[in-house]
Amino acid sequence: MSKWNQIIKTHLNMALMLTVMLSCVGTGTALADNNPKVGDYGRKLVAQYSLDRDQIERFAKFVAPAENLKELNQVSSLSAVTEDWTGPPLGVDRESGPYTVVVTLTGKSRYRGDVSTMWNFGWAVDGGTRLTAFPGLSKLDVKAGETIVIKRAAAPNRFKDKQTVSAVLALVKAENFDFEKVDVEIWSGVADNSWRDILLSFRWVALGLIVFLLRYFWVRR
Repeated sequence: MSKWNQIIKTHLNMALMLTVMLSCVGTGTALADNNPKVGDYGRKLVAQYSLDRDQIERFAKFVAPAENLKELNQVSSLSAVTEDWTGPPLGVDRESGPYTVVVTLTGKSRYRGDVSTMWNFGWAVDGGTRLTAFPGLSKLDVKAGETIVIKRAAAPNRFKDKQTVSAVLALVKAENFDFEKVDVEIWSGVADNSWRDILLSFRWVALGLIVFLLRYFWVRR
């Protein structure tokens, strides 16, 4: 009995250590976003744009229609009236993908409360534009007049063939936010975070498997 208890205790400690180690990987991912480097969003920074003053003013002056102010989901936002920015032409290919766009908003809050912006993002390809909803560029519980910097990556996208495309950023609505700067980065290659996410997705599976095996051997003994 004592021997089996010691074995089980040892293996449970190992499982706990494994879970803690994987959790630390996840923490590292979150912290990396504050100090981005090669690997956080891709292997290579292929383009970087700071939107000009005219475009910033167009975003600032955009009055969202009443339909936009309703609660929108990732489907209904695609049919909304928007203020758009289309980036310069960019050469892409299959081997260098996926391509990830990272947007940084800088501005000030107008009053105490939540800063909320909603966007669509996509690519101008073959004479058309393929858009998807791009949520998450928001911040909760800010002070009046607080300087706000929000950075977020859109979902990575792959292209089948070598071609020329342009990034498209479409503002659906902005609440409690005065635009000052909008910066856009385009990264190519698989981000380190992608591998971390895959590893993290298996941490509870690994722990469950260990517990199952321990229980199995406990019954077998």
